[in-house]
Amino acid sequence: MIYTIAAAALALATHHLPINREFEAWKVQHGKTYQTFDAELEALKAFESNTQIIREHNAKNLSYTLGHNAFSDLTWEQFKALHMSELFLNRNPKNARRVHITQPGYKLADSKDWVADGAVTPVKNQASCGSCWAFSTTGSVEGAYFVASGNLVSLSEQQLVSCDHNGDQGCNGGLMDNAFEYIEKSGITAEADYPYTSGGGVTGTCKTSSIKPAVTVTGYTDVPAKDEVALKSAIEKQPVSVAIEADKSAFQLYKSGVLDSASCGTQLDHGVLAVGYGTDSASGKDYYKVKNSWGATWGESGYLRMVQGKNMCGIASQPSYPTGAKAAGPSPPTPPTPPSPPSSTHYSDPATGCLSDELEITIQGVTGDFCSPGCSLIKQCPTDVPEGVTADPQCALQDASSPTTKYCALMCSTTVPIRDQQAADDQCGANASCKTVQLGIGLCTYDD
Repeated sequence: MIYTIAAAALALATHHLPINREFEAWKVQHGKTYQTFDAELEALKAFESNTQIIREHNAKNLSYTLGHNAFSDLTWEQFKALHMSELFLNRNPKNARRVHITQPGYKLADSKDWVADGAVTPVKNQASCGSCWAFSTTGSVEGAYFVASGNLVSLSEQQLVSCDHNGDQGCNGGLMDNAFEYIEKSGITAEADYPYTSGGGVTGTCKTSSIKPAVTVTGYTDVPAKDEVALKSAIEKQPVSVAIEADKSAFQLYKSGVLDSASCGTQLDHGVLAVGYGTDSASGKDYYKVKNSWGATWGESGYLRMVQGKNMCGIASQPSYPTGAKAAGPSPPTPPTPPSPPSSTHYSDPATGCLSDELEITIQGVTGDFCSPGCSLIKQCPTDVPEGVTADPQCALQDASSPTTKYCALMCSTTVPIRDQQAADDQCGANASCKTVQLGIGLCTYDD
């Protein structure tokens, strides 16, 4: 550090930069040029400071390493101002009370990699626009559409940045759930028809002539907060949008390995995409694989691995994923439909909101969700059901991770396999179907 200060003083006096061969090679590698002598001097000082941070960290031989990348000429304060954004988190999920039921005997896959499975587009770069929320959104919709159709289509972040005013503010921040609602109403265009142009930090005006919806969704699901079993179960089904705290130099300079740092908090400020999970052979740590939107020169070719089981950097605090992804029709999107009336009976679709004594329930390994009240030996299940439902409400669910906790559900089959699927589905009413669970019965869940 003494050398750096002395070198900087000499440079100011002579208007000649001190020779730093590593910095010169880095400039060539990343195509960096500077408009003024002072700008390059400041870049050199930041680079040398980051070199020291990298060396000190890597000397500790932790489970992750730091290294130089395209952001090495920025101080953390500069990087945060240029590349971080605000996530508008002051909205509650439709059903704030949510629970994920673990089934006895059900085992998640040991690892999952949606990148290897072909469900993830190449790493993108938000550049100097606070649009991480848009990249997280397109990534999860791209993945959901791949799972549904087998087709991978790169979708337009620019449409979300410039046209989504559903609580989102372009380069000044947004939230993935807001964007899912926008796509539900308006669809989203392929990136080829509406490419990204906001990398310079300007939100831009909406080009309605460029909007040609290619994909739409029917809704979205919020994963129960801080439940990493529920998060892994969701990732096993499809890529999942997650919010993390990334305002640490470890993120700016992350190079490889499994990020496991007690200094990383849960003040969520960056939207990314969880695309898998597994176990690192070098450290033995279980990790989540995360796609970032800072370009392919950052991290592990644009990806990050984060340790499981610690809500690392808040990754399990606010996950969500789109439901019902499908190809959009060739005609312009229809005007938005009026919001559905609130639920008036038990066991309704969570999309319309659960009653005050209910929770939104998802079950490990089972698609769909439903509203459910709790039950016990002395507390029977309510018998009011939505119109058209003939399935029998029973105290049929028990969480394997909490054996004393039980929930009601609509039982549509007493045998597994279900002998007559159509007849079982008919018992569940509109927008729901009968699903097999490990308990040896069939239960109704809604297929949003």
